[in-house]
Amino acid sequence: MKYSVVTFGCRVNQADSLAIEGELLARGGVAVPPDEADVVVVNTCSVTATADQGARQTIRRVARANPSVRVIVTGCYATRASADVTCLPNVTQVVPNSRKEELVRLIEEGSALSTAERFGRGDGPCGHAVAPGVAGRTAFTLRVQTGCNERCSYCIIPTTRGDSRSKQIDEVIRDVRRAVAAGYKEIALTGVHLGSYGRDLPQRSTLAELLGRLAEGPDDVLFRVSSLEPMDCTPDVISLAASSPRIAPHFHLPLQHGADEMLRAMRRPYTASYYA
Repeated sequence: MKYSVVTFGCRVNQADSLAIEGELLARGGVAVPPDEADVVVVNTCSVTATADQGARQTIRRVARANPSVRVIVTGCYATRASADVTCLPNVTQVVPNSRKEELVRLIEEGSALSTAERFGRGDGPCGHAVAPGVAGRTAFTLRVQTGCNERCSYCIIPTTRGDSRSKQIDEVIRDVRRAVAAGYKEIALTGVHLGSYGRDLPQRSTLAELLGRLAEGPDDVLFRVSSLEPMDCTPDVISLAASSPRIAPHFHLPLQHGADEMLRAMRRPYTASYYA
């Protein structure tokens, strides 16, 4: 099967798309441009109306250029407005975020062909992973958490992604080793609310504990911490980044507004002076 994956939005979506591509490649799929593909996966964002519009325009453009293509739509826009997405041309499946990890299996089930017929025509070896240099990639983006328990007044993500859910540390380590085995030397750790990592696990953990385990590992790789809320940039996290050559000494800390009154209206859990 010839496939293409089109991604909108943040690093979390980029990480999800990498996982989808890796699974397609492992099943013998071949990556091609959208106008040559049998299946195009569109991983949507819905953080703004512009993002929704961009996804719709892309799906229509793909269908015009490739009239026989099957379009599979997932992500936040697909979750929030599945009925609207279903009506778009060539869309054969809409996969909500809650089932995104099943997407490749759902693609298989949506066709009458056997697995060998669907994926066996590719010239790539089964088990081949997404590697550095493919589509210009130099760093691997690994999602370790998704969902959010915060309720900022302007944000739709808790509705489309659900409550916070973290990967077990051992599972993260397995994913890291797969990325290193594929040749990556840099891994960006990301999540919808990355700083909440581990709070939902049966054996409660923290982002600092995860970073500590990764920094102690044998793998020769640099870890970069993706967007981190100001209140989650704890002394433990800072200390690790300062002391370990495995953690990039860089933080992306969003400030949604400079006025405390507006931050309260947005239900942001910090003040401008705390951020400073």
